[in-house]
Amino acid sequence: MYAINHAATALLLKKKKPAVAIWPLLVSVQLVELLWIVFNFIGIEHFTVSNGKIHLDYLPWSHSVFSGVVIALLSFVFIDRRFKNRGLAIAFAIGVLSHVVIDMVFHEKDIRLSPFSDTPAWGLGIIDAPVVDFVIELLYGIFCWWYFKGSRALLIAIVIFNILDLPVMLASGHQLDPLARYPFLLPSFILFQILITWYFVGRLSSPLLLIHIRHAPGDREFHSVG
Repeated sequence: MYAINHAATALLLKKKKPAVAIWPLLVSVQLVELLWIVFNFIGIEHFTVSNGKIHLDYLPWSHSVFSGVVIALLSFVFIDRRFKNRGLAIAFAIGVLSHVVIDMVFHEKDIRLSPFSDTPAWGLGIIDAPVVDFVIELLYGIFCWWYFKGSRALLIAIVIFNILDLPVMLASGHQLDPLARYPFLLPSFILFQILITWYFVGRLSSPLLLIHIRHAPGDREFHSVG
């Protein structure tokens, strides 16, 4: 799943935990991907380009089921003890796990049980059917928006980011040669996607604040900020 729809998952968590700020939820649903970016930059994990496609050949430290559970548990313990916020701790841990679960649907069979064995590995491979992938991801993003009851601007942002992902989904063959020659390009591009989707989803999902100003008895004026 592409960055915009992982970010949209944070809207589901926000709806269930309205008292929790959206920004830590956005971090939670992408924490696994941020680790993948770091691990690719330093050479712990890698991808390859072959047969005209990108293959995430080795990502067990960031994306395995075992790693997801461990990261979720560590996040829960840290937030619960450091910030004394059980609601945020639970929501953050669920957000971490959501990334691995969702990727098991879209990835090839590259989501391992743990970093310590090659099998079993899961993935339905929806990514191999770009048009189907696009439709499912777009509908998922719209569902998250609908469930959250977000603004029209948030819906437009989700739709536009999904459309912008379509050329990347359809890229194949020699179009992917630059990624093979310069492996840092893919994690850099994904990092950029994460940051820009954080900004738009975070800003557009934050409710306007109504400030009550009393000028005189019986007079009221409301200004919206946010």
